[in-house]
Amino acid sequence: MKWIKSAFSGLAGSFVMFIIMMVGIHATGFAPFNTPPSAAFLHQLGLNIGPLPLIVHFGYGAFWSVVLYYFFKESVSIKEGIYLALALWGVMMLILSPIIGWGFFGFGGADELAADAPLYLESGPKYLIMTLILHLIYGAIIGWGNAQIGTSE
Repeated sequence: MKWIKSAFSGLAGSFVMFIIMMVGIHATGFAPFNTPPSAAFLHQLGLNIGPLPLIVHFGYGAFWSVVLYYFFKESVSIKEGIYLALALWGVMMLILSPIIGWGFFGFGGADELAADAPLYLESGPKYLIMTLILHLIYGAIIGWGNAQIGTSE
């Protein structure tokens, strides 16, 4: 049962990230990209099909929350969640962003695409800052959520 609760913590963190990205893309225009990174990654692989980007985004979030709980069990805290989130952000910057075509840390020339292109990425530090903040929020949520698992039951 604790693993399921941990997965729900990951789903909650992923949901908050998703809402912030959607508001940034569709409501405020503040997001530096037109497509969330998980969907952009699948788009680049030719797999941006139906609900698959959402399944990947939420599945990834749930998976890493369970990994966090697996390693720390009842001693997990917000601090460990944030450390994991920073590691995941680093993987995104060093591996996923270049695969998408956004380059290391988002400096890969995707700003030369048409502004309405699916893989367009605004140049500058906005991508770094926004994705870092999103990951820190996710990490705090899974750290707090997983810490609550040990105190319940």
